[in-house]
Amino acid sequence: MKYLLLIVLCGKVCTAVAQDTTQVAPPVKPVKISHAEPLYLDLVRDLGARKGEREWNVGTSFQRKAGVSQWHPFIEYEFAPINRLGLEVEIPFQVQKPQFEDGRRSTVSVQSLKTSVQWTYAVIERWQTSLAVGYTNELELQRGISAECGFPFAVAAKRWGSHVHTLLYTAWGGEKQAGQSLRSTGYQVNLAVHYVVGKAFVGAEWYNDPAEHILRPQVRFALKKNLLVGLVSSISLTHKAPVSSFIRIIYEPKRRK
Repeated sequence: MKYLLLIVLCGKVCTAVAQDTTQVAPPVKPVKISHAEPLYLDLVRDLGARKGEREWNVGTSFQRKAGVSQWHPFIEYEFAPINRLGLEVEIPFQVQKPQFEDGRRSTVSVQSLKTSVQWTYAVIERWQTSLAVGYTNELELQRGISAECGFPFAVAAKRWGSHVHTLLYTAWGGEKQAGQSLRSTGYQVNLAVHYVVGKAFVGAEWYNDPAEHILRPQVRFALKKNLLVGLVSSISLTHKAPVSSFIRIIYEPKRRK
């Protein structure tokens, strides 16, 4: 009888140990620092993106120029297939509508197809800093593929306390027209500074390339936890051009389990 009780007791202990060893601890999420993302020249995905994150963006810019109202609507989808890697597909459109009845017709066309990749290679929690590199490819679609553009880029972002965020984007562009050789389109620098409260912020982007300098004051606010709206004005600092407006709607679906 004693031996029987001992066997039963050993069996229960072994079963408990086996059940305990099958309970795997949940994976530890990689460190991610929340940075304010510029509204006009936005990133491929959040810096330090985690696997499964995704986001839809729609919006448009608006400008009146030479008697024509111009809209540039777009739709983009971005996601993170693995930790710290972001992918994006964007389709920009162009809509032109004459302001006067002068015989010109309104036109709607697909401008291009953009695909981008971004890798956050450093998240330095101690310094509240994230660093990333990436590449954007754009196929210009005017009567077929008329040109191909490429933009390797680098991003550095830092939080200064609880509310102030800065982000620097630098890129170098190249373009290849159909039947022609590759030519450089020069550098791009975009510096963003934001004051953030919750999911809302106010701030500005300063864009610089060989042809122009543009200041873009902006504001973002939340309609819901996963639905944001951003408004931007673009003011040229090098040309006498009318101020253009821009709106971006950001929707982040719930993460798939």
